[in-house]
Amino acid sequence: MVEFQSRIGKDGRLTVMEIPFDARETFQMPKGTIFVCGTINGIPYRGKLLSRGNGKQVLTIDKTLQKGLGYAGQDFPVNVAMACENQAEMVDEEKEAIPRLHSDMEAITAIAGRASVRKYADKTVEPQKLEVILRAGLSAPSAKNKRPFHFVVVKDKAVLGAWAAGNSNAKMLSHAPCCIVVCGDGNVEGTRDFLVGGCAAATQNMLIAIHALGLGGVWCGVLRGKEWSRQVAADLYLPVKVEPLTVIALGYPTEQEKAPVPWDMKSHIHYERW
Repeated sequence: MVEFQSRIGKDGRLTVMEIPFDARETFQMPKGTIFVCGTINGIPYRGKLLSRGNGKQVLTIDKTLQKGLGYAGQDFPVNVAMACENQAEMVDEEKEAIPRLHSDMEAITAIAGRASVRKYADKTVEPQKLEVILRAGLSAPSAKNKRPFHFVVVKDKAVLGAWAAGNSNAKMLSHAPCCIVVCGDGNVEGTRDFLVGGCAAATQNMLIAIHALGLGGVWCGVLRGKEWSRQVAADLYLPVKVEPLTVIALGYPTEQEKAPVPWDMKSHIHYERW
């Protein structure tokens, strides 16, 4: 984390904050886009640096952050804390060992046999299984491999109960041992359709992993702009431009999963044209 003083001002049509050092050198990023996060005057932010040549970079300040900072269009001094959060590959010696759990269920069986489970035993999900599930989510495809998803694991019974009370479709959270909130980072993926698509792929990966590991799970969509979305975002202290998109409840099922209803292939599969 680098701490420094800077100023916010206009750069053409953009509102930007100057970076008073060579970010590529400081963050050891000789090439590629530099994604950063931290605080400006104590307010959390996330974004990417734009190059202005000669080793100079700036951070674009969007309207939401401008409003939070009280920026009124004039040169504006700020105190900044900044860290680089690039998703570049780690060198081999820094890579964490991926936990491996054996599953007798092969991929196609897991996909075809998964069903939504809303009733769970009063039993904790083992950390090793939870990590495998999270890694399955991180393995999901996304547009240009931007991977704009973040996962928040919530086990706090008070929070889960409040969310269950706040959304009739999320009642299962009241007795789930934990949930995973899939969040989309608009600073990383600026096209919302791609943002939603990437987070949906991550959600499905985790649901399949949950089933394959002998657990049960179900996802609940979070509608943008609704009160429940604001409640979840506030409880998680989500940064600006990071929004909750799905909530996955999971645990050990208390009853046998019902087999999914077979699809009518003829009415849903088309070749060449509709």
